Amino acid sequence: MRAIYLAIPLSAAFALAACGGNSDESSAPKTTDEVIAEAGKLVKPQPGKYTTQAKMIDFSVPGLPKEQADRMKAMMGDVAGKNSSYCLTKEEAEKGFEESVRKLGEGEGGQKCTFDKFEADGGKLDAVLSCTGKGGAKGTMKMKGTVTPTSNTMHMDMTQEAAAIPGGSMHMEMEMTSTRTGDCS
Repeated sequence: MRAIYLAIPLSAAFALAACGGNSDESSAPKTTDEVIAEAGKLVKPQPGKYTTQAKMIDFSVPGLPKEQADRMKAMMGDVAGKNSSYCLTKEEAEKGFEESVRKLGEGEGGQKCTFDKFEADGGKLDAVLSCTGKGGAKGTMKMKGTVTPTSNTMHMDMTQEAAAIPGGSMHMEMEMTSTRTGDCS
């Protein structure tokens, strides 16, 4: 799906958080097949036009001077505060979430991600991804939310550690909601 209906333009979320790393989950990572089978348990979305709204809950970069941190928070808040729309085609809706989950596990921009946890049951999702990236970057992305055929809400909590980050780490927490607003034009 172009903009994964789970309320996550996930590529944007990963780009913003530069996901990577270790999670606090103690079980072995899920295989791709296990995750895809679990994603198949989610309700399929209806095709149509969706509007996504993101709300920044927390954005922090310990070790960054206060002035720079305030500018970054303002920038991230501006990005998160804007609505975006997309059209989910009939073909994309029929595929459900399996292909989106596969792509998420593959990562983007040289990242390698694993699912430490992925549990889906009808309209509920609870997942934890660990990713590693270029330059030794590593981090975790936790997602928990609900999905219906016409809307969803997802809470995401992301951390990253990398030498390129002032202070060595960052944290971002946000909530995203997507709602079907009509047919595609």
